[in-house]
Amino acid sequence: MVYAETPTQPVSLSSLLEWARAGDFRAIDYLINSYLYPQGISARVANPRQGCLQVLLEFQQEPVADRIIRFICRLLREVNAPMVEGVRIAGRFQGQSDILWNQSVRLATPATRSPHSFYAGALSKLQFKTLRVLMMLGSTAMTLILGCWVSYAEVNLQQAQVPVKPEPVALVSSPPPKRSNQVKAALETVPVTPHTAVQKPQDPTVTLMFGGDVTLSNSFEETVGQDYPWAFKELEEYREADVAMVNLENPLTRSTLRRPNKQFNFKAPPESVQVLQAGGIDLVNLANNHTMDYEEPGLVETLETLDQAGIHAIGAGRDLTEARRPQIIEVKGQRIAYFGYYDADYHAAKVGVAGTNPRHNDRLAEDIKAVRDQVDWVVVNFHWGVELAEYPGDWQIELAHFVIDQGADLVVGHHPHVLQGAEIYQGRPIVYSLGNFIFGGNSRSNYDTAVLRVALRDDRQMKVEFLPIEVRQYQARVAQGKAGDQILQKVTQLSQIFDQPMNSVVVLDGSQRTPKSLDGVADVPLSSPQIVPQPDAQPPATIIPEPAPEQPDSEALSSGDPGETAPGFQVRSSSGSQILLGDPGIDAAPKPDDLASQKPKPPQPISEEEALKPYIQEPFIVDPFIPLPSNRKPVSPTSQGYNQSSAPISFTVSLSRFKSQPERHGPAEKVLSLSSASLKSGSRIELPVLNG
Repeated sequence: MVYAETPTQPVSLSSLLEWARAGDFRAIDYLINSYLYPQGISARVANPRQGCLQVLLEFQQEPVADRIIRFICRLLREVNAPMVEGVRIAGRFQGQSDILWNQSVRLATPATRSPHSFYAGALSKLQFKTLRVLMMLGSTAMTLILGCWVSYAEVNLQQAQVPVKPEPVALVSSPPPKRSNQVKAALETVPVTPHTAVQKPQDPTVTLMFGGDVTLSNSFEETVGQDYPWAFKELEEYREADVAMVNLENPLTRSTLRRPNKQFNFKAPPESVQVLQAGGIDLVNLANNHTMDYEEPGLVETLETLDQAGIHAIGAGRDLTEARRPQIIEVKGQRIAYFGYYDADYHAAKVGVAGTNPRHNDRLAEDIKAVRDQVDWVVVNFHWGVELAEYPGDWQIELAHFVIDQGADLVVGHHPHVLQGAEIYQGRPIVYSLGNFIFGGNSRSNYDTAVLRVALRDDRQMKVEFLPIEVRQYQARVAQGKAGDQILQKVTQLSQIFDQPMNSVVVLDGSQRTPKSLDGVADVPLSSPQIVPQPDAQPPATIIPEPAPEQPDSEALSSGDPGETAPGFQVRSSSGSQILLGDPGIDAAPKPDDLASQKPKPPQPISEEEALKPYIQEPFIVDPFIPLPSNRKPVSPTSQGYNQSSAPISFTVSLSRFKSQPERHGPAEKVLSLSSASLKSGSRIELPVLNG
């Protein structure tokens, strides 16, 4: 892969921007680094191929990924290069080969939108010509078809003079075939786990519970101590569920092998598993950013501890096969497949290497389709998104829709530490974030949240509802009265951004894709999905969705201003997305003297199989492109707070403010030397405006 090298000859500002607009990756590389390098971040830009630009970011202290991605997208949108239709951005620590995060983005610039109108007009003309030909031939074709039909009817009438009495057919009922106790997954054959320890075995309805982030360390240990039943003591609804699940955000281990380059490493002693047992937890998701806080020994001890306690785990393993392995649980005759994915390649499991289950679209499709016809329900868990963001990104919405299209019945999200909205897509529920549940990583022990309760029937009906939860001193209980209504109203408000928001209670027909909405209902049986008004309930007020707020401050979570959302682009999933992924190989860059005579070529289409390939096919090169300042101090780990992205970085894209200035020509034009010394100065680059 060829990356840009820093040019040393003097280049005019207008020429620099002209080259960037023509798709010269060296000019784009310099523009991006002129903003990022003063912040301690170096960027390596690869030559765009098939319309997709590749950008590798290297840093010593992990920045806020979402803000950098939006900044680069705004910068590329201002450059407005016709041949750059998308960008793939990856981040890693300096000197390491592991990719910490990666995103793919489709750019909707004026240059990339203009060709669509031409193709649309050409298609309309072709459709009109085709319709005109069919109308001209219609009368002749209809005459021929009518004559053939009359002749066929006369022959059948002569043969059907003697009526034939049909013989009765005896109907013999047979019992349904017994299903195998194994399910063939994508990589292996997985045993079906019978789950008989239920509170109401006579009730055919299967009840599932889903909670948010659970951390049993730090402030939780200081507050609760060894009172293991405390956290779930007042939450009987969780113990009554047939299968209860949470996202476990800390390993259960005594290992002292901390993962380097992390500011917060969580762990709890193995005895803390009794908290989960007392709460009736049957299953935990380990596909998250803290499972590997104490490397492979911590993960292995966690898996062994959970297994001894009778608690199943998904999303992590001793190797890739175990990490991708679904849990197939059979409850009251219904089989449910659980999957867990972490939205990063950082500490991802590989062949023979322990880690978390990375999210790649081709693997997602393969995993779901492999078990879809062997189980009754498919549940997919994602650890994704931006911390403290109350709204999901466009790429999360598209990813959730993608897994539903592949056959998933329910999508549940974690990681933002706050509640996000929910929607119905193709008759299936998507809950983007359940926020914190019992989260000891924060010193704040009093907060409000919600859990998700799902009831499943063997006739493919699904009832989905939020239960409002108030947590006091890390003890959870169902919020009642006005407090509970406010929590549910908050979820309803956050859901208004979707085409079909999910109400607090909804009944869905699993055999169809059309939901039956129950707005403001009481606890009605699944057999009668109808609206039941509450006696004292007031008509719900119309809630106007508010724009996504800036990152809020928190006592233990700090976050800088994320900046406004970049207009005109959509964030896509990093692997297998529908943007132009192409071959990672890079052609040699054109010479600057030849750029003026070259015209950008339209991107070549790629096959659907090629589009589903993972984003990272081979590791990036390790040697740093731009040496970072030597006086930067490494991040020191601490356990007093929680914030994965602590670098306060500020970006300002100022290309648009030059649009009012006339373009300079001739010898008076300012010349800029693109040398390494100019990069180290940290000064802002003043760019002219291009005509056309």
